[in-house]
Amino acid sequence: MHAPTPHTDRYVPFKQEGWGIALFVVLLAAVCAGTATYIHKRTYLHPTDTRFRAAYESASSGSHE
Repeated sequence: MHAPTPHTDRYVPFKQEGWGIALFVVLLAAVCAGTATYIHKRTYLHPTDTRFRAAYESASSGSHE
C-alpha cells in the first residue's frame, strides 16, 4: 500500500501580470460610455420636438404648401 505524501508548504510569489491592461480596458470602457452619454444628451432631439426638422425640409420654408 502507498503511504500518503506529507503536505509541504510552498511559497508562490504574487504576480500582477495583466492587471494593468485589465484596468486600462475597464477605464477606457467607462470613458467611452461617458462620452457617448454626453454626446447623446447634447445632440438628441425627440422626433416631436419643435426644433426637429426633416432632412428634406429647408430651414427657410415654413409651410408644406
